[in-house]
Amino acid sequence: MTSSNPAATGTTAGRRTLPIWQVVVGSALVAAVVDVVILLIGDAAGASLVLELNGEPDKIGVGDVVFISVVAPVLGILVTLLLARWRPVFLRVGQAVAGAVAVLTAVGPLVQDTDGGTAATLIPMHLFVGVVVVAALEIIRRSRA
Repeated sequence: MTSSNPAATGTTAGRRTLPIWQVVVGSALVAAVVDVVILLIGDAAGASLVLELNGEPDKIGVGDVVFISVVAPVLGILVTLLLARWRPVFLRVGQAVAGAVAVLTAVGPLVQDTDGGTAATLIPMHLFVGVVVVAALEIIRRSRA
């Protein structure tokens, strides 16, 4: 039996690709949800979740985490996609940059004057956002192949 549906013919070797907007939105949502869960675990474990900013203590809240966990991946992925329109190699470059930025920003809580629980909460949050961006760019890269 034949099908008139081009998607049912299996021309892409059985791969189903998501539209780019779904990858971007989905990755931002995953990053935000997981980072909020990590924040709640750190809070339940007794981390102060206070950073010294401009000489004043600043408590890290759920709103802060959601904002940065959404904005960082969306901006990183969109900038990478714009550059990849010019040269496709920028998808790989974007993955390398995302990983490097995640590791470099994860060092921040270690050098700030804060408790160990706060550092142990913030480090995986930073690293997870980097993993999400790398994974999203890989999904997009493979869908273009």
